[in-house]
This record gives sequence, structure tokens and C-alpha cells, in this order.
Amino acid sequence: MKRGNVLLGGAVLFLTPCAWGAVNCSLQGSPTLDFGNVDPFTGGNVLTQVTVNWSCTRGFFDSNQNTMCVHVANDNSGGMLPRRLVANSNQPPSIPFNVYTSAARVEVVGQPGGATNSGIPVNVNMPFFTFNDSGTVTLYGLLPGPLPGTTRAEFHQALMTGSQVRVRTGGFNQSCSAGAGAITDNYTLTAQVTIPDQCQVAATDLDFGTRNTPLAQVDSTSTVTVRCTNSTDFEVGLNGGLTGNREMTNGTDQVAYELYQDAARSVDWGNTPGTLQTGIGLGTGSAINLTVYGRVFANPTAEAGSYSDTVTVEVSF
Repeated sequence: MKRGNVLLGGAVLFLTPCAWGAVNCSLQGSPTLDFGNVDPFTGGNVLTQVTVNWSCTRGFFDSNQNTMCVHVANDNSGGMLPRRLVANSNQPPSIPFNVYTSAARVEVVGQPGGATNSGIPVNVNMPFFTFNDSGTVTLYGLLPGPLPGTTRAEFHQALMTGSQVRVRTGGFNQSCSAGAGAITDNYTLTAQVTIPDQCQVAATDLDFGTRNTPLAQVDSTSTVTVRCTNSTDFEVGLNGGLTGNREMTNGTDQVAYELYQDAARSVDWGNTPGTLQTGIGLGTGSAINLTVYGRVFANPTAEAGSYSDTVTVEVSF
């Protein structure tokens, strides 16, 4: 009897560990909301924005449709509603500002545990056999005007250290206001503004009135009003008038006068070193009034008429 022999090949199955992982998202770099140089005498709101790159990865069995939530922490003074920019000298006042979820600048970006927990939602799409995604997200800043009247002329900054990126898995367009989702990244958002030295000046007329001839010596006063940013050093000069010699004219006739810094009329007020008035600004809302002490010298030969001159007030800061 014959028997058939069949060689049965062995079947082998190799199993590897499951590729479990997690959805991880992060921002690249340390973004800065830069409000630039802001004129403290300008009253409107100041807007800025910063666009940041982001990237996400996932494991083989992780959700391919997810919502990344970008949050912003309290400022380094602990504030959120509002956040505040602090002067480099650490002197008050601070400048209020905030960070918003959209260009409409209605909803403030917050963080779970803060005064508001709203975040910016970003859909992250990693289809089957795709394990990463990337894009950009924009943070919108608003500095409301007008600035505090005593804002100092210097650099101001706020640091939102420990700002979070969270991920909510299992779908697009999920809410970023509920504080849900795993923290997958921390970053620092910087906001900054520079307040430059600025001054404004105004002056009243120096009126010597109506006088009889022969002309006797006569005194009068007027006021120069200076408003400068807080802590700004300034100098005020008065030039020599239209002729350069401080003469009021009536056609070809002249009468001489002089301008002084003091009531005794012993210290000239000019526009050269040593003859300038100096001061330090108190803020855009605080006027510094400087008295101009004028004197017309006696002139027995002065002709009757109306005499005038124009003096330019020069402010350096």
C-alpha cells in the first residue's frame, strides 16, 4: 500500500506592539504682539496682530480629526481683564491692553483658571496614513486709547508666560471655552509698546496795551503752556522775533523790547544755551505754565502807531 506524504508549510504571524500615541500640537517660537511707537497725544485705539506657525502629530491609532485650542495666560502682573503693559522702569501707570480671538476684537483669549478661559480653535486634519499637520494661527491685540494721561515716555512690556496649547480629540470645531483637552505645549507671548518723548506747546499774546508818547518803559506778561509726556526733559526757547533783534515795528518805525524768565527781569529768555527755560513733563494731561516777562524800553522819539512782532516758541525734548 502506498501512502502519500504532504509537506505542510508552517504559517507564521508576527505581531508588533500597537502604535498607540497621542495627538500633540505646539507653536513655533515665542510670538510678540508689537504695538510699535504710540504717540501719547493720539486718542484712538492701537491695533496689532501676530501670526504664529503651529504643527501637530498623531500616533497610528489616534483621532485624525481634532481641535487645537490656543490659550493665553495672565500677564506677569497677574492680570487678564485687562492685561497690562508695565514700564521698563517699573514706574506707574501701566497701560491696559488685551489679546483677542479674532480681528473683530470682541472675545478676549484666556486660559483655564484665569478670569476667562476662551481659546482660539484651530481644526487639525490628519487623514488616514497622515500623521502630521501644520498651519498658522493669528493673535489679535488691542491697546485702547487714549493712553493714561501720565503714561511715561519709555518702553513698556508684558509677558504671558505659561500660555497653553491644548488638544481636543475626536472632531473639528470643538469649543475652546470649556477648559477641556490635554495640554500639549506651553509658550510665552510677549506684548510691547514704546511711548516716545512728545511735547505740545501753546502761547498767549504779550500785549503792552495802548501807551502815550513820549513812550515810557512798560512791562507786561504772557504765558507759554507746555504739555509733555511724563518724565520727558524739555527746553523752551524764544527767538529774536522777525528782525532777530526783538523790535516791534510799525512800517519803518521800531520800538525795542526784551523777554525775561523772572519777574525782576534780570534773566534773559532766548533760544541759545544758558537762556532756555527747562522742565520735566508731567504727562499729556498736565499743563506746565511758564510766564514770559516782557519789557518795552523807553523811547522818547517813538512815533504814534500800532507796533507788533512775532516770536517763535521753540520746544526741544
